Amino acid sequence: DIDAAKAQARAEELNIAKWYPSIQEMLAHEECDLVDVVTADHLHFEPVMECLEAGKHVISEKPLSLYIDEAEQMVAKAEEKGVHLAIDYNRRFAPGYVQARKWFDAGAIGQTYYLDMKLSQGGPASTWKGEYYLLYELETHAIDLLRWFGGEIVAVCAQMAKPRQHEAREGEDACYTSMAISFRYETEVVATLLASWDSDFIHPIEHLEICGSDGEIVVNNVLSRATLMKRDNQVVEEYRPSIFRAEQLAFDGTFALRMAALVDDLLTDRPPAPTGRDGLQALRITEAIVESWKEKREITVKLD
Repeated sequence: DIDAAKAQARAEELNIAKWYPSIQEMLAHEECDLVDVVTADHLHFEPVMECLEAGKHVISEKPLSLYIDEAEQMVAKAEEKGVHLAIDYNRRFAPGYVQARKWFDAGAIGQTYYLDMKLSQGGPASTWKGEYYLLYELETHAIDLLRWFGGEIVAVCAQMAKPRQHEAREGEDACYTSMAISFRYETEVVATLLASWDSDFIHPIEHLEICGSDGEIVVNNVLSRATLMKRDNQVVEEYRPSIFRAEQLAFDGTFALRMAALVDDLLTDRPPAPTGRDGLQALRITEAIVESWKEKREITVKLD
C-alpha cells in the first residue's frame, strides 16, 4: 500500500510477516514467482506491467483493464518476457460450471445450438462507477463463460435501460442497470444474456443453459447444481456439491479453487487458463457491446 501506516496495520491484523509501500520495493526484496494484482479496476496496468517486466507470473483481477490498448500491452509483455499472465475469472472454478464443462467436453449434448444466460443481482447505487459499470464489474464474468462454452464471439447487439436513474448521486451519470445482449459466434451458434443489478440476492442470480443436438446442460446459481438432460430418452443427471465440502458451498471458495488451479498449472508448466488473452477478448466484447448500444446496431468484434 502506498500508505505505509495502513499497510503495516493491515499486515499486523492479518499476521503477515512482510509488507511494502511499493511494487518496486517488493520486487527488489522478494524472490517471488507469482504476483496477484487486486488493485482497483483502473489501476491494474502499472503493477501488472512492472511485475511482468521483472519476469514474474501475474494473475490480475477482472477486468484486465478498462482500456483495450492497455490490455493488449499486458498480453504482449507477458509473451515477450516468457511468463504467464492469468485473469481471475473465478466462476469457471465454481463446482457447477466445472461439472458442466466435464459434460460439455465429453460431448454429452452433441453440437451446440445456443446459449442462454442470466446474471442478475443487487447493485446499490452507492457502488455505481459510471454508466457501463455493470458490464465491466459483473457481466465480464458472463462474457467469459459464454466464450468458454460457445467459442469465439464475432458480433454483438445490445439494449440497455436505467430504471433506477433517480438513485444516481448528484453530478454523476446513472448506471445502466438492466441490459439484454445478443451474441453471434464464428459457428452457427447464438447466445443471449440478461444482465441486471435491479433484482436482489434472494432471487436466483445466475443461470446458464447450453442447448445442443443431443441434450441440454443447465447450471443454476453458480454453486447449487448442474443438470444434464438428454433429448432421446430424457435421462436426467444432476450434480450437487457435497455438503461436507464447505469451500464448494460458498462463493468465496471459488477464489481458493481458482488460485489452487493456477499454482498447479504453473508447477506443471501448463498455460494457466483463463489467460490474459481471455481477459483481452472479453474486454473487446465489452467495448463492442457499449458501441452497439450507442450506435443502435450490431457491432463486429475484433479477433486476433
